[in-house]
Amino acid sequence: MKKIKVLQFPIVNQRGGITHYAMRNWDFINKDKFQFDFVTFSKSLDFEDELTTHGCKVYYVSCYAEQDQEQFILEIRSILSEGYDAIHLHTGYWKSFLVEEIAIELGIPIIIVHAHNMMVDINDPGLRQKAIERHEKQKKLFMPNHATHFLACSQLAANWLYGSQIPRDNIRILKNAIDTDKYAYNTEVREEYREKLGLQNSFVIGHVGRFVYQKNHEMLLEIFTKVSKVIPTAKLMLIGDGEGFNSVKEAVFTHGMEDRVLLLGRQPDIEVSKLMQAMDIFCNPSRFGGLDLTLVEAQTSGLKCLVTADIMPESKITENLEFLPLEVDVWYDAIIELSKGYPRTDCKDIVANEGYSLTNQIHELEKIYSAQV
Repeated sequence: MKKIKVLQFPIVNQRGGITHYAMRNWDFINKDKFQFDFVTFSKSLDFEDELTTHGCKVYYVSCYAEQDQEQFILEIRSILSEGYDAIHLHTGYWKSFLVEEIAIELGIPIIIVHAHNMMVDINDPGLRQKAIERHEKQKKLFMPNHATHFLACSQLAANWLYGSQIPRDNIRILKNAIDTDKYAYNTEVREEYREKLGLQNSFVIGHVGRFVYQKNHEMLLEIFTKVSKVIPTAKLMLIGDGEGFNSVKEAVFTHGMEDRVLLLGRQPDIEVSKLMQAMDIFCNPSRFGGLDLTLVEAQTSGLKCLVTADIMPESKITENLEFLPLEVDVWYDAIIELSKGYPRTDCKDIVANEGYSLTNQIHELEKIYSAQV
């Protein structure tokens, strides 16, 4: 039987966000029926072998449309001419609709646009404002005939990307699901990793995310600096990488916190699931966000989670999540209270029953790719 060929567009050389989502779907998709290929603007992918060994193609695009539109169109048209049944376009904001237009021109049957965020994630304030203005202008030009399917991780993300241009009934909310078994609370793994990292007697504040403007590591470090003055055993565990990694590392040394902040860099999924067991609480003071997979994972592992009040309400899957305003003193007080301890239990079943089991969600995607819905 001929496999259904799906092009995932785009991924990057960081295993967070959209890349994390696309890679996880590839792990769980029925590989007897579906074939994924991937497009990236990154110069290289450290994990490319994980894809190519399973027969996936990785296409490297040399430029963005804003840099050289003619070259961009040439490369995208060449890729899309490889006989795809579906293209799955992942985005957080509008730049243009060139890929959709080329896909329509080449007769690709299924064109999926998927909203993953609710703001522009660019560090530079000037460039971010220009991107927001462009997004708002482009959004008004987006039409229902630009795609066959409209997906979003939440209603707020749908509102941000599609506005009033796409009828609500045409938009499908597809929850950011996870492998709940992998993240289920495990006391043995917790003890193993706390010993491995020298954290047996520590109060561990954890965070997983790219080092970018959106994630607000600067505020997290400010909060931790204040907490560490009254909790001598406090440690901050930061997992991830990104363009802001070195500036955060420099700030850690400037504050003399290098022996209390664990900068663990990029980690594979299986390692993140184990490192979460070693944490005592999970903090996510993002400036904005879609429905972050790490919040689903952290809640599954039974962690108390502190999250920005403006993060979408769908993030609260269990009673372990608390929304807070972006005020250092408020976060400080909440962390001090949680440092007194709480009963940590496995929340795998709660999360799965709320529809965040990847096994169920992947079946929904398979129907879309097969044009069954």
